[in-house]
Amino acid sequence: MKRILCMLLAVIMVFAVTAGCGKKDNKIVVWVGEESAEFYQKVCDQYVKDNPSFGYTIEVKGVDTGSVAGIVTNDPSAAADIFTTAHDNIGKLAATQCAKPITDEALINQVLADNPASFQNVIYSTLNDKKYLYGVPYISQALFMYYNKAYVTEEQAKSFEGLREAAKAAGMKAITVTGDDGFNMSFALLATKADDHSTTVKIYEGAEATSGGSKGESNCQGDDTIAIIRWLQDFKEDENGFKWASPDGWDADLRNKGCLAVIGGTWHYNTAKAAIGETNLGITLIPTLTLTEKSVEGLTGVKAGDVYRGGTFADCKVFMINATSDNKKYKAEQELVKFLSSKEVQNQSYLECMNVPAYVGASEFIKSCYDEGKVTESEYNLACTQVEMAEWGIPQPFLTGTLNTYYYSKNGPPIFRAIIDKTPYPTTGDQILTETESLEGIRKGLYLIEYIWMHGNNPKEFPSSLPQKA
Repeated sequence: MKRILCMLLAVIMVFAVTAGCGKKDNKIVVWVGEESAEFYQKVCDQYVKDNPSFGYTIEVKGVDTGSVAGIVTNDPSAAADIFTTAHDNIGKLAATQCAKPITDEALINQVLADNPASFQNVIYSTLNDKKYLYGVPYISQALFMYYNKAYVTEEQAKSFEGLREAAKAAGMKAITVTGDDGFNMSFALLATKADDHSTTVKIYEGAEATSGGSKGESNCQGDDTIAIIRWLQDFKEDENGFKWASPDGWDADLRNKGCLAVIGGTWHYNTAKAAIGETNLGITLIPTLTLTEKSVEGLTGVKAGDVYRGGTFADCKVFMINATSDNKKYKAEQELVKFLSSKEVQNQSYLECMNVPAYVGASEFIKSCYDEGKVTESEYNLACTQVEMAEWGIPQPFLTGTLNTYYYSKNGPPIFRAIIDKTPYPTTGDQILTETESLEGIRKGLYLIEYIWMHGNNPKEFPSSLPQKA
């Protein structure tokens, strides 16, 4: 209790200077995903009705949550009082003083009681070198696979080899992705051995969410990563294997028989259902892949026949509070966030919007909804599959804005795609990756990616031998 009181005092002192210029109107604006706006407006209206002493009206607006962090950092005063973003933006928004930390004791206790350790590890950031809670989880998300049951059996959908078999029979490509960015391609980068979940991949492991803190340890040069990339290179070249989404979009590929399956998330559910039809919409884990003799040639850490399952970033969406709010509004906003992130509202959000809850034990509620006929089979499978895929993934480990930028925006993803495509990477730096097909070329590409993760730019030169710590 003493620690919490000290934390409250410190935060109040820090924000006392800015409180006078904060938003002082009698309306609280909340930003949520476009698909959820109507639901959250309804529950907020009820909240105001049930709590006449609250003192504010509430306006909920639907936005593209992927672009919220950019909007807020550009001009916090133009953003909502409470906004939704993925947890990996917390460090960036905290470091730029665009968000206020959570100081309400009851809300802090609710977050600590309800959420898994994996989420608790990524919702803090620092203020004046002290660690504070900034994001309040209320939706979980992970990648999994949608597939067309008209062409793919349940057994075939369990492996990429089975998908290819179905695709060959149908005269199509097996699978696509919704994007080639660092999030969507986590299915390959974070693949782990099926029997023990092992991987040599590390992304900012042990990083500290402090100004000037350690970036931790990263590695993407292991033999398992190389073998999986070689496998994906061959799968892409296969006429019935992997493809990038067409210019018309991944949903057009599904609709026009361009491919049988797509790796996506719950936010793609309605689009996938429209493309395939609910009757034929299959939902399952990202499949397994089996390493071939070709994919392990020259490597010692893996062997042909090793089975891996595609991985994912298993994340949470969070509510954050705008730094421009004055202290009076700040208190009311935390009360509202406590309500909106409660188990009860998360459960309602699942039933009405298919937002999978973030709290521990949500799978029990999801199962009860299906047993009671409140959700369809595909809606139930969607939630269960996402929860199960979380066991094959990690939360995005970007505890600071710098790490987020280095991973996503400093050319790592396009290099990864160039390696898969076996094409030169047209970097503007001195290190031009001219060959991505040979073992040496793949090693150089992965070293370049890892170096960018750690330093945000290209190395002056490649080491004389690889692998080497970047």
